[in-house]
Formats: sequence, structure tokens, C-alpha cells
Amino acid sequence: MEMKTTCLLALVAVIATVSAQKRDEPEIDPCKVKGRVAPDSTYCDRYWECVSGQPELYDCPNGLVFAGKHRGVTEGCDYPWRANYCDGKQFANGPISTEHCDWLYGIFGHETSCTRYWTCWNGTATEQLCIGGLLYNENTHSCDWPENVDGCQKHPLCNDDANGNVPLGKSCNRYWQCQGGYPRLQRCPATLVFDKRSLRCVVPPTDDCEAPTTPPPEEEEEAPRRKSPQGGRYDDEEEENIPRPGQAPGPRGGNRPQGGFQVPQGAVPLPLRAKAQRN
Repeated sequence: MEMKTTCLLALVAVIATVSAQKRDEPEIDPCKVKGRVAPDSTYCDRYWECVSGQPELYDCPNGLVFAGKHRGVTEGCDYPWRANYCDGKQFANGPISTEHCDWLYGIFGHETSCTRYWTCWNGTATEQLCIGGLLYNENTHSCDWPENVDGCQKHPLCNDDANGNVPLGKSCNRYWQCQGGYPRLQRCPATLVFDKRSLRCVVPPTDDCEAPTTPPPEEEEEAPRRKSPQGGRYDDEEEENIPRPGQAPGPRGGNRPQGGFQVPQGAVPLPLRAKAQRN
């Protein structure tokens, strides 16, 4: 009986050793395929490369997954949400977070703004701004029309008319223009003033404003802020990004986060490719 038990334990140890060896070998030998690079069969953030005639296992930069040789944003690795790279697979490495970055590499929503987002490269976050009346959509990782962004598409200023104009305090030449329920700061053309009755730019005088005799001063007005119904996020805007009527770009135009990053100034990326630690 003792001998049978000893033999059984030895057999289990042999099977475990063989299984471990198989896990340490690629399902597709990179030295036998064009490009000499192959995906790992278990983990979507790892890949095999033929080095000196032998397969070597590598990790993608933290937050990226293997997309294929000469594909993705760097070293053949890409954002996991751009394609079904991880179908049936899992991550070998967990997230490494820094300020504003859930992973060292990726695109992430802003904590307090619906119009801003963060691009993260090697853990360095760079703040970006959606323009033309667009808001950041966390589901598509791009700037999108307000009606497609949950929790940010409505603002109290635009409750009466989601696409109307709203006076801006005592200002005679500036006003809020609602676009899909989201206010944008606008300025009347030269020589015109904003009429609080008709809610449009007209030839002065009006009940509140005389004809301007000098160029209007630069008024320091902040866009209204509103807490999102989902909590934690606010709407904000900047005057220099005021869209002109009829010129708002489409949700898939040049304002969307681009496929690749520019390394932020001052950031010194660590070596992107790292050999994977085999278990």
C-alpha cells in the first residue's frame, strides 16, 4: 500500500512537471512563423519572440495587450478595448496605477470634468480637452456627442430649451448657447449685442444694452459647473474652445483621442519591452 502511494505521488509530480514545461513553451513557435513573433496562448498581455533561435516570453507595457508585429501603439501592443484581443484569455499582470492613470498606459476619464480626459504614457498623465461641444465617452474612449454620454448631457441652464440661448448675467455681448442640453460660451459679432428678450444677437440699442463704442473687454467668466447625476464628475468649459455655429466637428473627427500617444514632454519612458517572469 505504501509503495502504491509513493508511485502515485511520483506520477502526479511528473505530470505537474510536464504541465509546467508546457506552460513555459509557446503554442506557436515564433521561430517558425513569419515575423518571428507569436501571441501567448493564455495571456493577452504577453507574447513570444524568437531571439537567437530560441523563443523568449515578453510582457506588453502595463495596460496594453499584444496586437501583432508592427501593430498597436508600441512594441506590437495596443489598447485592449480597440479589438477583441483578450477573447478567451486573461491578463498576466495587474494594473500599476499612478495619479490619474489606472494603468501605466491608456486613456482614462477625468475625475471632475465631462469635457476632459487623460492620456497616460509610462504612468505620466497628460490632460486633454474635447472641443466643439463634444464630451468624453468612457465607453468608446473618445470624444462624442453629449446625448451619447451618460450623466453629462444635461445642464440646469438648458432645462428650458436644450438647443436655445441663455443670457450671461449682465453681459451685453456674451451668452450661453445650449447644444444638446450642454451650454457653450458664445460672443455676439462686433457691433451687435445680445438681446435678453429675443435671445439672439441684434443691432443695439436694446432694453439693457447700448451700442458698444469700444471693443468689449475680456470678461473673466467661467462656464457653469454641474455635478453629474452619477456623482463625482462636473461639466466645465474653456472660452478658447468655443465652437462657431455650424462648425462643431463630428464625434469621430479629429478631436477624438488618437490611436497613438505622443510622449509628454519631460517624461522619460522606461524600456517598454520586458521579459516576462515565468511561473
